[in-house]
Amino acid sequence: MCTLGVLALTLWAVLAVFVDGVGFYLPDRVCVADPSTSGGGTSTEGMFGAGPGVEVVARPTFCFDGSTGQRALFIAVTQLVLLWHVGALVMAWLLIRRARKHGPFTRRTVRGLTLMGRYLAGGAVVLHLAEGLAHGVLISHATDYWGYARLLDATQVRWWPIFIGLGLLTFARLIQLATDMREDLEGVV
Repeated sequence: MCTLGVLALTLWAVLAVFVDGVGFYLPDRVCVADPSTSGGGTSTEGMFGAGPGVEVVARPTFCFDGSTGQRALFIAVTQLVLLWHVGALVMAWLLIRRARKHGPFTRRTVRGLTLMGRYLAGGAVVLHLAEGLAHGVLISHATDYWGYARLLDATQVRWWPIFIGLGLLTFARLIQLATDMREDLEGVV
């Protein structure tokens, strides 16, 4: 399954280089949602077809004609997320191949597990900071207020890769101990 995913992404990247309309683009307008700001109240009753007594809470999305730099920043952040996921997929594929070829209880497999755990956990933190800063710059351009609240919003953090990365680091340590015991047993025999 990982092999098919890697092949599909490679094909998409090659087509993006040679075929117009495939791959990366710069949008005409930049739209950035601000999860830290919301509005609502009784004046919104009936809005969006809401029934009586239902309060509608609206979160603003700011759309503006950005400069080339702002549009490139917006696309860079979205492509960074995609590339991070592709990197995780490729690392998992390489780790599976390495474990299949050399065995699960080897130092190479332990290094691969450790590297993937650090990539997932550390990458999620770096990705959150990059997204928060980029959205902060864009929101600050579109409004008069401080747009960096996304950095402090725990609901915007990708928690699953952090927990999976920490789990992989723990698993790598367990495999390391099993590898050491296997080498000790082979030395005795």
